Amino acid sequence: MIRGNALLIALLIALAASSALGVISSQHKARNLRGALEREQNRAKSLEVERRQLQLEQSTLTAPHRVEALARKRLGMIPPQTGQIVVLEDGRS
Repeated sequence: MIRGNALLIALLIALAASSALGVISSQHKARNLRGALEREQNRAKSLEVERRQLQLEQSTLTAPHRVEALARKRLGMIPPQTGQIVVLEDGRS
């Protein structure tokens, strides 16, 4: 009987140690995942800031007054005179 109790106690100790190691392993994985999540959240915030900056830059570069000024200055373009405008009608109707 003593031998059976000792075996049972040893088994219970092994199970408790195994359970403790499982908890430690789970906590370690959770900490690693939390750190990875925080890094990705920071990266997402950084990318969002960059996206906003690029949108602002795009709206600045494509502003109609800027495009017109560049067309006049770099390409020598001017608005057409009244007699130079021809309206074509869609022949699909």
